[in-house]
Amino acid sequence: MGALTKAIDGLAEALSLAGLPTTGSCSIGFEIGEDAFRISIVGGFAEIQTAAEGLSEADFVYMLSDSSWAKFCSDPPPRGYTTAQAMCATVEGGCVRGNRTAWATYAPVVDRVLGALRGLACGFRPASNPDPPLGGARSPITGGYLNTEIRGIAQRIYYEVSGQGQPVLCLHTAGADSRQFRYLLEDTRLIAQYRFIAFDMPWHGRSDPPDDWATTDYQLDTQTYSETILAVMDELGLQDPILIGCSMGGAIALYMASTYGERFKGVCALEGGLGNPGRFVPWTNHLEVDHSHFLTSWVGGLISPNSPTGPRNQTLWGYAQSGPGVYQGDTYFYSNDFPKYADLLGPAKCPLWVFSGEFDYSATTEMSMEAAKKLGGKLLVMAGGGHFPMSEDPVTFRNYLVPVLEEISAPPTAATSRRSDDALGYVEPPSLGQPN
Repeated sequence: MGALTKAIDGLAEALSLAGLPTTGSCSIGFEIGEDAFRISIVGGFAEIQTAAEGLSEADFVYMLSDSSWAKFCSDPPPRGYTTAQAMCATVEGGCVRGNRTAWATYAPVVDRVLGALRGLACGFRPASNPDPPLGGARSPITGGYLNTEIRGIAQRIYYEVSGQGQPVLCLHTAGADSRQFRYLLEDTRLIAQYRFIAFDMPWHGRSDPPDDWATTDYQLDTQTYSETILAVMDELGLQDPILIGCSMGGAIALYMASTYGERFKGVCALEGGLGNPGRFVPWTNHLEVDHSHFLTSWVGGLISPNSPTGPRNQTLWGYAQSGPGVYQGDTYFYSNDFPKYADLLGPAKCPLWVFSGEFDYSATTEMSMEAAKKLGGKLLVMAGGGHFPMSEDPVTFRNYLVPVLEEISAPPTAATSRRSDDALGYVEPPSLGQPN
């Protein structure tokens, strides 16, 4: 009996659905190489049937080849093979047969089944990177609201500030908020040199949506996004800040470096790239799918397997709190609107660094290298990193960020003030596992 077959036999005892909502009934089939089984979910409880013939009664079937299963079980797995959801997003031909809405509804269950099977077959692996240190009894972060007008619409925007010195303006990811940067804002050594400002985009976190949000289809576009950033800078009186943005924030950071670069001392685009149509999917705003649970699965595969458990789970909690339709409206920007502008971007008008986590399949290292080359920036590959470096693994991210902040903040010299490939350069990415 193989390791996977033994794992399937032990799945009933190892599988936990704690924390997931009680839903209706669903039958989920699994085909992994030559092994097959079915799980029936009724009232929040799972019944496992190991007979393969029951698959015809399943609402949907999750399928993996022997090769994909082996990659999923490797330590560490290659990019795109970290979770069941990651493989759905990257494996050629897909992993799901049958009712895909049912799959989206039960995606967190599929994640847990595959995770339990991998642990039983290959051993459960603890996170390898350290947790961030605990802060003091009282956080140095202070918050406030800006009342401003953006494209003729009144906006009430929440922001947080910490530190002194060179200002650093931080942009959060799609469907999230400024809490993603709290580790930077509470880093006592960093805030002795830098003044960090992080704000929630309208519709996000503690910034307000419009009064008619329930009957409005939210869609973020490039012009609104860029004008929001400029409005926050103007209202707070920020002169020559360093801009740090991640994911959709990294994408707009590229646009800002190219279009408004003279207003920034430097730009750090984290996991940005020039857009990815594959991140816009219907299940992030679907009446039959709990978007909060689907989102934690949809973005969970982007987190590095090395990232510590606490920050990983806090990152996902931020997504679970996202308002209805907000993540999808953000991915409209990243997947549909921004690519139209990306083709027209010229060289950055300020120093530009493009950061890329090795495990990120939303904005891959290859995509980041393309952006760095197009805009004349430096590519920095974060070995073993994921899509949310500042929140999922702040200790490791700090080691990459600090030298860049120091270089950007240093007085200009003849070498660093030149705008050319020789001055800025880029590096080749490491060998990465490719989906197949």
